[in-house]
Amino acid sequence: MPLDRRARPENPAPATGTLVLPDREFEIIRQMVKSQTGISLSLHKRDLVISRLARRLRTLGLDSFTEYIQYLRADSDGGELVHMINRITTNKTDFFRERHHFQLLHDKLLPALHEAGEKSGQRVLRAWSAGCSSGEEPYSIAITLSEFFANRPGWDYKLLASDLDTVMLEKASQGEYEPALVEPVGKAWLGKYFDRQGRGEGALYKVKPELRQMITFRKFNLMHPEYPLKVPLDFVFCRNVLIYFDLEDKVSILTKFHRVLKPGGHIFVGHSESLMMVKDLFRFVDTTVYRKL
Repeated sequence: MPLDRRARPENPAPATGTLVLPDREFEIIRQMVKSQTGISLSLHKRDLVISRLARRLRTLGLDSFTEYIQYLRADSDGGELVHMINRITTNKTDFFRERHHFQLLHDKLLPALHEAGEKSGQRVLRAWSAGCSSGEEPYSIAITLSEFFANRPGWDYKLLASDLDTVMLEKASQGEYEPALVEPVGKAWLGKYFDRQGRGEGALYKVKPELRQMITFRKFNLMHPEYPLKVPLDFVFCRNVLIYFDLEDKVSILTKFHRVLKPGGHIFVGHSESLMMVKDLFRFVDTTVYRKL
């Protein structure tokens, strides 16, 4: 989409240090990000792009975004494009963020799934954390599942966790967190599901193998034309992800989630997100929780 030059003067971009991102270069980067990820960077994201990519330009010894775009275009293996996408995508997350989601999962959704599975004999549960960032969300889901099924044997429950950012996926796969990051977990679960490594400022909490083995981490682009999953899903967490897509792409993503969810499956979205644009696909259940129609 072309920039609206009537609304702002040519090249008004603020600088980070001496870096300036002119209209033309910003539009090129916007289009690159859009074509690779589906993420639609609005005009007010210019400062974010500058701040996220400034260090990358310094690392490469480049003095301007014009030079950086030339570098991107000359990079035959696409490695720098991966670096750029990793830098620009947002990775804010916490353990048990939006705790009401995990309460509803434990108190209402899982009991219903358990009852249905016991009746049918199909004791299998599959879920997806889409946009898992550094892993706090899928591990929070895994803890919730482990707690619920602790006294309910015979169930096979696993979780797919995906993201575009390969750096964050590697961090998530390692499952190592600083003490401040695991505070929302609580002392009881911290001792049950994490091993403390080291002391003092260098201490880390590492997810125990039995929890880590529940999760498959994979790079995946939600703009892929199909979601090739082997079995249908009971629920999907896709929180604070849809806000980065335009309306057309949101509908496309949600339509594909609808296809891979079981009848009556649920989707959890972020606190500022709504599925009103696909009312024919999902019904509101609770705050930012929807059920497949």
